[in-house]
Amino acid sequence: MSGIYGVYRYDGAPVDPNWLERMRSAMAYYGPDGGGQVLEGSLGLGHLLMETNSQDADESQPARGERGLVVCAARLDNRAELIAAFDVSGEEAARVPDRSLVGMAFDRWGEEVSAHLQGDWALAGWDRQERRLLLARDACGNATLYYYEGKGFVAFASSLKALLALTGVEKKPDMLRLAQVLVAWQHDAELTAYAGFRRLVWANTLTVGPEGPGRCRRYWSPVGREPLAYRHDEDYVEAFLEHYDRAVAACLDTWKTVGAMLSGGRDSGSVVAMAAAVLARDGRELAAYTSVPLLAPDGAGAARLGNEWELARATAAMAGGNVRSVPVNAEDYSVLGGIEHFLDIHDGPSHAASNQYWLQAVTEAAVRDGAGMVLTGGMGNATVSWAGNGSAGLALLQGRRDLALQLLLHAEANPWLTLKRQVLKPLLQPARSWLRRFRSPDGRPWQSYSALSSPMAEKLDMDGRMQAAGYDPTFMFSALEDLRPRFLAPAWGIGAGMWSELGAMHSVSFRDPTSNVSLLEFLLRVPDSQFRRHGQTSYLMRRAFGNRLPAEVLSGRQKGLQAADVGHRILRERRAIEECLDSFDSVPGAVELLDMRRLRGCLAELAARVDPETTARASHILLRGLGVGLFLRRMA
Repeated sequence: MSGIYGVYRYDGAPVDPNWLERMRSAMAYYGPDGGGQVLEGSLGLGHLLMETNSQDADESQPARGERGLVVCAARLDNRAELIAAFDVSGEEAARVPDRSLVGMAFDRWGEEVSAHLQGDWALAGWDRQERRLLLARDACGNATLYYYEGKGFVAFASSLKALLALTGVEKKPDMLRLAQVLVAWQHDAELTAYAGFRRLVWANTLTVGPEGPGRCRRYWSPVGREPLAYRHDEDYVEAFLEHYDRAVAACLDTWKTVGAMLSGGRDSGSVVAMAAAVLARDGRELAAYTSVPLLAPDGAGAARLGNEWELARATAAMAGGNVRSVPVNAEDYSVLGGIEHFLDIHDGPSHAASNQYWLQAVTEAAVRDGAGMVLTGGMGNATVSWAGNGSAGLALLQGRRDLALQLLLHAEANPWLTLKRQVLKPLLQPARSWLRRFRSPDGRPWQSYSALSSPMAEKLDMDGRMQAAGYDPTFMFSALEDLRPRFLAPAWGIGAGMWSELGAMHSVSFRDPTSNVSLLEFLLRVPDSQFRRHGQTSYLMRRAFGNRLPAEVLSGRQKGLQAADVGHRILRERRAIEECLDSFDSVPGAVELLDMRRLRGCLAELAARVDPETTARASHILLRGLGVGLFLRRMA
């Protein structure tokens, strides 16, 4: 994906040209196909181009319009809608780049432009008359945008590297954000690993005027939509497939070779099935990459599937003859190397440290094969394969008696199961959460899966912050709560934008059709009884893909675990990991933040036996701790 950067000096001072050059140089890999920049007094804007869409060859940014200037990193899903709105016709409609459409939209709607754009995008729009700079990010966070407020100025960029390259900025770790990584708390999506450097939360805008930055404003929300009321069940399936097909087709507007990440599950499987059909119309192929274990997948318990290759291969075979299955065992990649690679790209650690080596391996395999675009199904759990809340109790609390009646009528044939799942379980879930807290050391459930030291947790008041934010560290979410808005809330996670940064580093574009806004807004209006019925979850997906995905994929109860052999991989690197842990003893902040005894204990446990419990503890405690410690070591 392309990248943007810039500086606005709201104090009126001229922008130093060296600042723009330092920013451009730091993130130059975003622009393998060129770029441009404009410097006008107190404003400097820059763009770096990576051509992916068929119209990208005509890109020229920054773009000048009637209102002012715009730079954007954009791939739009609603091109046809915007083309019609701006009365673009003929050959021009096919050639007009997304950048031009964003510029026209900014000219027409100004600071309200975000509500009219769908797809993967981040933009900076300069209103020359009002002397106001608008920063905005797409509704599902597929494009990244960071910002930094200094004395009299605000700088922004698609990459944190560009902001860190500015002269005179203080670079120190944000201990709260690092603690959040250690406890897998993704709620605060604004913080970065560097204090004072912010991430613009998805579905938000920020306006900077002569008086300085205003408050971030949210322009899109998953709540508050009127439910659909189709006459027949089949109507929901038909409409779902129509929306899904358009979402996938919009992602495939590229002249480059297309790949896909394929697990043994329904989300990525449905993306591959839909994409294969679209590509087959033009005689094009699709390479489907599946992470497979190199060593024994002993980290997978009874409820997890440690090797998804057979299911993924069956999905690819059923999708059509134009799909090529590619297993990737990451033989030449290391766990520590994957963590370092993540830090190189994102300038901060992640809670998903156990996945980083195989993500690097799959990405680089696709690039070696010539893929310029890779499909994912990252948001599928909350969209296309949504399991449904399935709680009549929740429907009653919401005042939706008709829905409660539907859920009871379409529940299990066994009255006891209906009572258990529709009434008793929702009522008992909060008690289970309380019990897990009660059994946890010092009443802190996060201590069972985190390397965060108790003194630092107290210093940061982690428990108080969690409670104030409504975050449950037991992950025992109440069945009396509508969970999908929680999972889709902009502040819930930061993972989506990571794909655009990974893609930029490797000159490949990642696209997730399961995050298409039109598709999402349709699914948000589908009644819960369409998602959960007769004891089946993901009921809409099962019906829609009954003849598109293998039965064993649609009915599979085991959730995939891509890093199921990570315990054995860690032991192959035991000496290097021990040396790494020893080095943390002299790293400022590391000993204060990390419980070094727990980290070493996880490694010793793993050396004694490799099983699902020790692998999970090593993944959650040891590897996250290594990511945080390595980050702090880089800053030392």
